[in-house]
Amino acid sequence: MSPKACWSIVMVMLAFSTCGCAATRAAGPKETDRIVCLGDSITDGFTYGQIIMQALKEAGRPVPAVICAGAGGNTAAQMGARLDKAVLALKPTIVAYNAGANDAGRPVTAADFENTLRSISQRVKAQGATMILITPCVMKPNNPNDEKARASVEAREKVLAVYTDVMHKVAAEEGYAVAENNALMQKARAEGKDLICSDGVHPNYLGQSVIARSMLDAMGCADVPLPKEFKPKMFPGVIREWKMRLAPLNDKKQPIPLTDEAVKALGPDAAWKTYTLPDPVPDTKPTAEDWWEQERLNGFGNMVEKVMGKGPVQAVAYVDAKEPKKAFVNTGTGISKVWFNGVRIHEQGGAWTGFHAGKERIAVELRPGRNVIAAEITAGNAFFLSVTDKLIWEEDLR
Repeated sequence: MSPKACWSIVMVMLAFSTCGCAATRAAGPKETDRIVCLGDSITDGFTYGQIIMQALKEAGRPVPAVICAGAGGNTAAQMGARLDKAVLALKPTIVAYNAGANDAGRPVTAADFENTLRSISQRVKAQGATMILITPCVMKPNNPNDEKARASVEAREKVLAVYTDVMHKVAAEEGYAVAENNALMQKARAEGKDLICSDGVHPNYLGQSVIARSMLDAMGCADVPLPKEFKPKMFPGVIREWKMRLAPLNDKKQPIPLTDEAVKALGPDAAWKTYTLPDPVPDTKPTAEDWWEQERLNGFGNMVEKVMGKGPVQAVAYVDAKEPKKAFVNTGTGISKVWFNGVRIHEQGGAWTGFHAGKERIAVELRPGRNVIAAEITAGNAFFLSVTDKLIWEEDLR
């Protein structure tokens, strides 16, 4: 699935009842908990994680750090393949597992889905953490008048029902809580609520709030209401000002990739454009329930092509420090390469690692005075990069 989705709807807040069939009820999260959300593009946007943190804070409850580890297009097996680096390296106390949408489209057999989940479970438990299993989202036809589209959705939802049974089975045996997202979504859909975007797969804001509701219920917080107004925050350490230019062209009119040698010669001058974050409020004045507005508020730059034109962009920014100290460079979508004080510290390659902020968290050493970050932006219109003094910067969102 594409990590981009149609997220714009008018917010309708409901009080969803819990179905009471989770395998285990938690006593409630602690402030010291780290909840890492492992999933596909439904998780990659990081909406339900922020809703959970805001809901707990507004209720006066302990707020754990909720961390996104979604990657669009992932099957359960692909999640398992990146578990060590994307999840276990963050030392979670709880891993929230949200899989199935992409597996159902293959389709992956129930046995293979179960084997992957059990493998992930064993590795999570070996690190001393537990899991919350989030049952899959419902779907809808992207063209409700197309009989084949309706039949395809019905077939995939039958597979998702089997995966849901697998999750209940594993949860009962392992003592895990189940976030009954699928049951809550089916109930809301039966009541006429529209939870899914026009692409038929990705939850809109109301759908994301159902996932958050199911998670809160599974954590023993059924009495915690969802936020009346979603208030996503600017993520810590977002670099607010960049100097940018389109990559120069060679004699064949092709963009020249940024290299280690070229970075040493970069010197932004008056010909470079200044890109300042956050992006301006759109003329349409969307609410935070619009996913792109959420990303704007979080500190993503979503206007690269509008400001710079199409093509790879070379970008330079500065981070000042009074004394040497450890820090982390956090990347998100769009960032293909990063240099820190002239040393290449990141190059996107291999499997897709996600849209979300912090998909890579790279340890660096700030030197006294000015530190220079150079980046190549190649993945479409959006980008994200921050520099924080801690690995789990989500703690500062509480």
